[in-house]
Amino acid sequence: MKRLIFALAVLIGPATAGCGESDADRAAADAARAKAAAEDAAKAKARAEAAAAMEAERLEDLWTYTDTRVGRARQLAAQIRSTNDVDADGQGGRSVLLVFRDHADWGRSSYLVLTAGDFNCSPACAVSVAANGAPATSMKAHRPTTDQAIALFIDDWRVLWRTVTHAKQLSVEFPVRAGGTRTATFDVGGLDPARMPAWPAASAAPR
Repeated sequence: MKRLIFALAVLIGPATAGCGESDADRAAADAARAKAAAEDAAKAKARAEAAAAMEAERLEDLWTYTDTRVGRARQLAAQIRSTNDVDADGQGGRSVLLVFRDHADWGRSSYLVLTAGDFNCSPACAVSVAANGAPATSMKAHRPTTDQAIALFIDDWRVLWRTVTHAKQLSVEFPVRAGGTRTATFDVGGLDPARMPAWPAASAAPR
């Protein structure tokens, strides 16, 4: 009887072992899973890079650059419209324009432009400027007496320019004649400082 049991065990043992997964099979399965994971990671990276490239292009397209002659002098300008609409006169929201201008005779300046309503800044006032959600900084401003454009000049263009060259988003709070203040927000991350070559280098930190 013992011999019979032993013989059956000898016969059944190898057959049972053959039904299990071999080391080679496990290694192949692990390799397949690793390959699939690597491919998924590569696809995710490619998607992220494509999204980043599209966002960079979007930000760059928000800026407009001009190189013109005003009178007998050359004028360079970089300008961008606010991402939000601002109601400055009670008649509905409109975008606000932020401009950096370099004129051979008038010098360099930075200013906001409204298409409706007006600034409450005569003869001078202050605006609050915040970059990337950081605490706001007060900057002196003034409104020219001319009515040719509804503009508010931010006096320290150097600080504002350097702030913009290091920022992704900028917000400016300013007083309006309709009462109170309004805030315009700008996605400034796509600025190309090289388009304004005589202005402070982007590597110079705001002060």
